[in-house]
Amino acid sequence: MDNFIAALKDPAEVPEMSSDQPLPAQIAGYIRNLIIHDILKPGESVRERFIADTLNVSRTPMRDALKILSVERLVKLYPNRSAVVVDNSLEDITDMLSVYVELDKMAATTACRMASETDFLRIERHIEEMRKAQVERNRSEYFRANQNFHFAIVSAARNQTLAEMHMTLNLRLYRVRYLAILSQEIWTTREDEHRAMLNALRARDQEELAILQKEHFAVAWRLIDDWCRSAAS
Repeated sequence: MDNFIAALKDPAEVPEMSSDQPLPAQIAGYIRNLIIHDILKPGESVRERFIADTLNVSRTPMRDALKILSVERLVKLYPNRSAVVVDNSLEDITDMLSVYVELDKMAATTACRMASETDFLRIERHIEEMRKAQVERNRSEYFRANQNFHFAIVSAARNQTLAEMHMTLNLRLYRVRYLAILSQEIWTTREDEHRAMLNALRARDQEELAILQKEHFAVAWRLIDDWCRSAAS
């Protein structure tokens, strides 16, 4: 039994489907989790029949789910053969990161004007979650809290189009960011950076926040680049 099948048979490995969405969207979310958590790897075929049997669904909603993931550019669809998980090149990842960072910057600039005290408290809660995960040496929980920290800033910008574009790129970059950042010990040393960004946001100091973001993303970019080159070698 390979790692993929073993993971699907272990309920602790993969989240359950959400029941508050249409069935194809539920299936797409399930497969998306397999991809972004590296259970389904780049270049691998999506085992449609096995997943359909696991979820007890028919072929029609399964194919509709794969169309959703194709639009998100997480899988490629081919006639008369299984869908394949997209294997992004280093150039693809670099291009996506460039846009992703600019979206984060735009969100922070806008949030300096639009954010409420409720937003600040939500962002602070995610910093506390990161701190707790650091103490417990829980890398996956740290990454989740880190993601939520940045999502909360994007949400505070009150710009739905920006939020949708940011989420789409985040899904496509999730796996590489997760594997790259969590493979480094530096993940335990960045709480001060997040706290400083929150302080600048609370002060509505766009210039200071831009400086802090530039420093913050420079480190993350280097880690991702190093990991990508190492994985490709």
